[in-house]
Amino acid sequence: MDEQAARSAFAAAVETNRHEFGSFFLSRFFGVDFSYGDDTCKVTFPVNDYMYNPQGTLHGGVISFALDISMGHLLKRAIGPGTTLEMKVQYLRAVKSGVVSCEAHFLKKGRRINYLESRMSNADGSLIAVGTSTWQLLDAGNGG
Repeated sequence: MDEQAARSAFAAAVETNRHEFGSFFLSRFFGVDFSYGDDTCKVTFPVNDYMYNPQGTLHGGVISFALDISMGHLLKRAIGPGTTLEMKVQYLRAVKSGVVSCEAHFLKKGRRINYLESRMSNADGSLIAVGTSTWQLLDAGNGG
């Protein structure tokens, strides 16, 4: 593992961390960039070896994290803050390096419950994972 890269990423995340969308600690630690389209949210980040599982590929938890935040940030931007009620991830291929991105979109918008999907791919467009989730909007007095 590139210990210096991990320490540098950690230090930068601590320094730039803000308790808000797009700037919270984990997004800064993993070097996530956010961009938005019409009802889409794309998160992009470089794969680093400190994100690996013991088999030497991007850890499923990191993949799940990226899928989840792409959907959560889309919901927040389009409708308002919410919380994940459930999420399913299908892991389709291993990834060891490069830049990966997740693009989220709505499957169905609701008044309280929303359904989203996000697809992770690598730089050449190969599909790595697909996540689907159910989100509940938060009330103004309940974290929203």
